[in-house]
Amino acid sequence: TPACNIHRSPLCGRNFEYYSEDPYLAGKTGAAMVRGIQSQHIGASVKHFAANNQEWSRHHASSDVDERTLQEIYFPAFRKAVQEAGVGAVMDSYNPLNGVHATENSWLNIDVLRKQWGFKGILMSDWTSVYSGVGAANGGLDLEMPVGKFMTREILIPAIENGIVKEETIDAKVRHILQTLIAFG
Repeated sequence: TPACNIHRSPLCGRNFEYYSEDPYLAGKTGAAMVRGIQSQHIGASVKHFAANNQEWSRHHASSDVDERTLQEIYFPAFRKAVQEAGVGAVMDSYNPLNGVHATENSWLNIDVLRKQWGFKGILMSDWTSVYSGVGAANGGLDLEMPVGKFMTREILIPAIENGIVKEETIDAKVRHILQTLIAFG
């Protein structure tokens, strides 16, 4: 799993698996890793989308970053994995981004990843990084990992019946998952 985050703090406990502090180098390295993995008919998943830079309180400490910095520093490696390498999956991070958990962040997941970059694959959570099934469903997440705790039929069916989550939203998630699985055999 290519880890495309940027080295921004020496205190980040995941720096050992990140490629670089340089967005261009991290992007080229990540894209090459994705192409290598996927050449074996295995879907790769880039992580941790986005601005995951610390371990302390990683479920709750918000990474507050302006859009220009996100576009120039934090997003390029992920964008290259999506647009240059056709990555099969993207894994959202634990941290909130600008106050909204990544798994519920519709600007991050829908506006940037899906609409701006054209990502068609599976958007999945990091392990236990979903905090609301309705928030995650409406925020663009397709798959809760490692098991469904919040994105369950018990939570989502009543939300669909009450009009809080659209049935089309769930259909799109199923389509993303099935198309990706079929693409990798």
